[in-house]
Amino acid sequence: MTIRFVASLPLLSASSAAAARAQSAPSTAAPRRVRTLLSVSTGGEQQVITAQEQTQEPDYGVVSLHHVGILCENLERSMAFYKDLLGLKVNPARPTDKLPYRGAWLWVGSEMIHLMELPNPDPLTGRPEHGGRDRHTCIAIKDVLKLKEIFDKAGISYTLSKSGRPAIFARDPDGNALEFTQV
Repeated sequence: MTIRFVASLPLLSASSAAAARAQSAPSTAAPRRVRTLLSVSTGGEQQVITAQEQTQEPDYGVVSLHHVGILCENLERSMAFYKDLLGLKVNPARPTDKLPYRGAWLWVGSEMIHLMELPNPDPLTGRPEHGGRDRHTCIAIKDVLKLKEIFDKAGISYTLSKSGRPAIFARDPDGNALEFTQV
């Protein structure tokens, strides 16, 4: 019988693992992915063969997510939802007059939502009721229950996380799915 196993986990000896933990400064080198192929043959004797192939990941400097673009039909209606209801603040430093469509940039922590008043090519009907089963943008919040109260007062439909974790899913006025997860 032959068993083949392929994984993308680095194999470290006890001494190299200790050396890695001892490094106090983070490495500026690109992360390495080690591909390990393990073949086990059973019979009279067990034989283990391990081969490692190291590859460099491209180092183009991923830092974080900068913004998420969200299409809207009516900028004022979307601003009433995102700015007035959810309390997001406008980033006045971002351009709103240099693009061939109306839009707004709203802060979500250190990242942004870019509202773009453009035709939406996606169908608005036939979407899953639960936004967690549709493409969605997730926003980390401190208190799901407080947001639930805000949605209840505003008459905003929502569903709670199907997994039982503290998260709430809703749709903006254009049907874009949003998840709000408590952190």
